This record gives sequence, C-alpha cells and structure tokens, in this order.
Amino acid sequence: MRIEAMNSSQSTSFKIRRSLVRRCLAVALVCGAILTVPPSVTHAQMAQDVRDIFEGMLEHLDDDVRKKFQTAIDRDTTQVEFTPDQLRRFRDNPANPFDGLEKIKLKGRTAKVVLNFELPSMRNRRVGVHERQSPLILDGLRSSATSAAASTVEVFSKDRQVAMGAVIKSDGLVLTKLSEVENRPAIRVERAGISYRAKIFKKNKENDLAILKIKAKNLVVINWSEVTPKLGAFLLTVSPEREVLALGTYSVQPRSTREGEQAFLGVQPIVAVNGIRVTDIQPGSASHNAGIRDDDVIMEIAGKPTTDVASLVKVIREHRPGDQVMIEYQRNGVTQTTQATLAGRGLAGERAARFKMMNRLGAVPSRRDGDFPIVFQHDTPLFPEQCGGPMVDLDGQVVGLNIARKGRAASFALPAQHVKTLVDEMLREDVARRNVD
Repeated sequence: MRIEAMNSSQSTSFKIRRSLVRRCLAVALVCGAILTVPPSVTHAQMAQDVRDIFEGMLEHLDDDVRKKFQTAIDRDTTQVEFTPDQLRRFRDNPANPFDGLEKIKLKGRTAKVVLNFELPSMRNRRVGVHERQSPLILDGLRSSATSAAASTVEVFSKDRQVAMGAVIKSDGLVLTKLSEVENRPAIRVERAGISYRAKIFKKNKENDLAILKIKAKNLVVINWSEVTPKLGAFLLTVSPEREVLALGTYSVQPRSTREGEQAFLGVQPIVAVNGIRVTDIQPGSASHNAGIRDDDVIMEIAGKPTTDVASLVKVIREHRPGDQVMIEYQRNGVTQTTQATLAGRGLAGERAARFKMMNRLGAVPSRRDGDFPIVFQHDTPLFPEQCGGPMVDLDGQVVGLNIARKGRAASFALPAQHVKTLVDEMLREDVARRNVD
C-alpha cells in the first residue's frame, strides 16, 4: 500500500507497514494539499463496502466532519475533502479505523486536503490450499449442501447481490435479511437460473427478517432441523448451486446481543502460566464485587478451565446477566474460590466507537450486525450478501439462518427453531389481518 502526499511545491511518497489483519481494511489515500483534485481520482465511484464503513462512522464524528462523509455518501464518491483541522480531528477520533493518516504533512490552515478512500477486494483474495476455506476442502463437502441448496435463493437489488434467502412456501414466499433489502430498488430473487421480481410481504424488524413474495410455484420448502449443534461442530453456508460457500464452527451458544443483555465479568485478561491473569478490575463490576483484584489468576469459571483468553470469553458469553458463576483463582500462590453475579452492560462513548470500528478490520460487516434477541455465534468468514440464507451441519440439516457478519472472527445465525417460530407468527398475523378485513 502506498500513500502519496502532494502539494504545489513537492511530491513525496512512503510505504505503510502493518500486520496482515490490518491490511485487510487498509485504505489507499491520495492526498492533494492543493486547490484542485488530482485528475486520476475525480470520478471515484463508491463501492458498497466503503459506503458501509462511512455510514458506520457518522454517529461518532464531529458535526462538520460528519457532513464531509455524508456528502461523499450522497454524491456516491470515495473522495472526502478536509481542512487540515478537520483531518486532524478525524485522524484522532476513536471511530477512525484507517491507519497512515498521521503520515500526511499538514501545513497551513486554508489548504484543502483531498483523500480518496479505497478498500482492497477481500472477495478476490486468493485462498491457500491449506486454509479451511480452500476450494478443495469446500468441494469435498458438497454432498452436505444438496438438500438445503434446493431451497436456497440469491437476492438482488438491480444487478448486485445483496443477500441469500430460504424458500418457506412453495407458492413463492422467501425468507431473507430485512436490512439488506429494505429501501433498496428493484429487488429480485434468482433460483435455478430463473429471475423473479420480488416485493417485501412481511417484516420482523426485531430479528431483521423479511418475507419476500415472488410469482412462482412448486418451489422446494426449507426443512428446519430440531438439532442443536454442539460447540465446535462444523457448519456450512450453501448456495443454490449446491456449492459450499464457506466453512465455520459453532462457537457460542444462543444468546442475546442487545445492549445491556450481554454478560460481562469486568476484567482485562492476560495469559499466564496456570490460567488467566486479570488486570484493570472495574469498580462495581461483577469481578470487583466478587472480590477479584488486579493480578489474580483465574483458573476456572463455572467448572470450566480458563487456559487462554478465548476460553474465558467463551464461558462468560455462554451466560446471561444475573447468572451466578463460581470462580477458582490464585492470589499470591494461594488457590481460592468466589461466586460472581455476572452483570450486563454495553460499551459506551469513545471505547465503544473504537471497538466497533476496529472489529471491522479483516471483515466486511453487515449493515445491521447486532441487537438481536437471540443468535448463536460461529466463525464462518461471510460477506454481507451471503447472509439471509440457511446454515447446515455436516449431515445436511438446517440448523440456522445466517443473519449477520459481525467482525473479523464472528458471524451470527438465528437458531432454526427460533426462525420457524418467527415465520409461523409472521404468517399467522397476516392470516388474522385478512380475516378481520
């Protein structure tokens, strides 16, 4: 990646070095500290991934800086023009996920700084033969995709795929992700080479679901499984062509992701020899109230060993606010136990903004990626347009509906039986309304 800084008297260039993960959402910047925009970027059209990044930052920016990004969104351009002061404030804002801005030399107060934001195409990244998403591995799992693929569709807005979907009625009802189809033009559904015009028939905003209506008959209806996957089980995302689009593992049992409904212990974990050493104990947090103090080493929570940070986070996320858990820990070499009542809270302010934007590194999150009443978490590397369709286990049973890509290591799915209940309720409401009318 290169950043070129140009002004009327000089031209300099330099390279930015960073980790592979951070490079996934790097931006290429063309900075013109001159009064005219460089000709090569005057018509840079905005990709949807860049638009989503811009929209995600808006609520966290100063008024005048927010207007700059909103103008870029409205004009469908990746260019944003700043004053030096505006660029400094954007660079230092916790919601800014872009590195390298500090390399731009800002001189004077009246100069214009024009940045062109670009994202490398993660969709075209070459997957290594030894990676889990290798085509050789995915092709070997095609037999597991056969049944669900017959009920899977792709959803488009004009010529761009925006979601997947699942057939829920043979006469033309398709379930998909609401936020990816709502307020988009020319929605259509493709299945087996046939394209159907679609309109939104029913909505469930709480769970981000939409039922689309198309003119079709004799479609194969999805069969929701009653099986609950075990932690660590392999899960597949399938296409209508019986392809396995991606492979993941079931990593966290169903829980709420609503603000204040996630369980927190209130510690900063660090790997130690015999467990997890904790620091930054937050006053009033579950850990503080249970008597845990800085430099204690947690060895076990709720009967499960905490051998690394992931295992500690995992066991906490398996619980809800208000749950009581036993904690075994060491202090100065002495093993002790205590009981903690897990609290529920959400990140706020600058910490929340920074966490949200940093979580985008290495992923393209969905338009809506949280605030769900109940989802299970898996680590499938999905793109937003791959959400809305079925997720199956290795036996081909539909265990969930992909509902969001959250970040670099997390995707969410609605449990199959929860989806079935929601669909029944949505259709029952429609029948009741028509009977009243």
